[in-house]
Amino acid sequence: MWDHLEPKEKTRCSPLEDMAQHALRVAQVCDLLEALADDLPRRPVPVWREAAHMCNDVVRRHYKLLLDVLLPMLEDRTRGNGECDPVLLRLQSDFEEEASGLYELNALMVDAVNDRSGNIGAEALGYALRCFFGALRRNVSWEMEVLLPLATRRLNIADLNKLSRLMQADPLTRAS
Repeated sequence: MWDHLEPKEKTRCSPLEDMAQHALRVAQVCDLLEALADDLPRRPVPVWREAAHMCNDVVRRHYKLLLDVLLPMLEDRTRGNGECDPVLLRLQSDFEEEASGLYELNALMVDAVNDRSGNIGAEALGYALRCFFGALRRNVSWEMEVLLPLATRRLNIADLNKLSRLMQADPLTRAS
């Protein structure tokens, strides 16, 4: 009768749920970048600092999880599957392209933070932001709609345990 008053045991999240949480944080970064792009040419330095920090922390961590951990696991489990192979190759290519775009965007944001934003016009900076967060949103959507459901179907308990261990062992991939 009073069991609802007992403290509930904390349930452990699946590493795929952790990945979904990472993806949601990346979507929040997209929202911040969009707000910055909408607010140009005004450039409040604290917001630029936060955006640069989130790109370097949240987005970089997420790409590391995807490219170094999850995609190789899925490739092992789906190798030879005519349906999965092209999808995984496309996702990997898109994620790698966006990861490299992150470095270019970061350089622009560092200039904005250091008040060297006169080196680039507001239109060019806004364009770079919109290209990046637009592609990033598409990638997050693909991840949530295709990649994580595929991982749920294809990865076994040993894979999930390995994924969890790798996420815990690497400071870049620990849930923040």
